[in-house]
Amino acid sequence: MSIQDTISNDADKSSQDVKNRAKEEELHERVRAAKIKNDSDEQDRIERKTYAYTITTIVSVWLVFVALVFIASGNGNLHYSEKVIITLLSTTTANVIGLFAIVANYLFKNKSDKKVDKSK
Repeated sequence: MSIQDTISNDADKSSQDVKNRAKEEELHERVRAAKIKNDSDEQDRIERKTYAYTITTIVSVWLVFVALVFIASGNGNLHYSEKVIITLLSTTTANVIGLFAIVANYLFKNKSDKKVDKSK
């Protein structure tokens, strides 16, 4: 075997090794990216549960407060005009519906809504 053949064979082996390493690194990066995405999704789920619980608690406490005001007003313990009671009921209803709509939109957002413009 000549020196030129030896050099050529070594270059072919080296080239194949480089290609194999490049494929392994690409696979490693894909696995790493998938793990990062899974971690991010898990964190989103945890935060969504926390926010859902917090908002539900706040709305529940507010509704109990409003119910107590209505009961006290009906029993004669609190004296509010009819306009104040109607305003309290209207604003409470609007707040509850609006808050749940905002939270539901955040919690159950479509995957297509989360896509980021990659051109930036």
